[in-house]
Amino acid sequence: MGCNTCNQSSGLANEINEEQTLNIIPSDLAGGNFLFRLIAFLVIVIAIPLIILVLVGQIFISFFFPKSLPKVSKKFKAVFMGIFTKYAEFKIKRETKKRENQFRDTTSYVEENIDDIEIFENKK
Repeated sequence: MGCNTCNQSSGLANEINEEQTLNIIPSDLAGGNFLFRLIAFLVIVIAIPLIILVLVGQIFISFFFPKSLPKVSKKFKAVFMGIFTKYAEFKIKRETKKRENQFRDTTSYVEENIDDIEIFENKK
């Protein structure tokens, strides 16, 4: 029931609600990109066995060599931290070199005649 104006507006609201959808996955990927899906599948297939091996190794060491577990953990941590620090140093050097090449032709940012700068002091 109701007037024609109310019926029209509620019908329009229903149409708007039905048409509004949120795409979580971009249409490029959801549509099929076979190469992307193949790469993702291969990465998962390779990663899962590696994770399982690490966990089984951790359990084995904790069962049979509980006293040496902290020593082994420290060595693994040192190796991984070494890899991360080397990677961070490499990235910093690459970025620094890129910036040096970008601003190589710039002579200086300091002007020699700075007498014409007005200094405003807050006088109370």
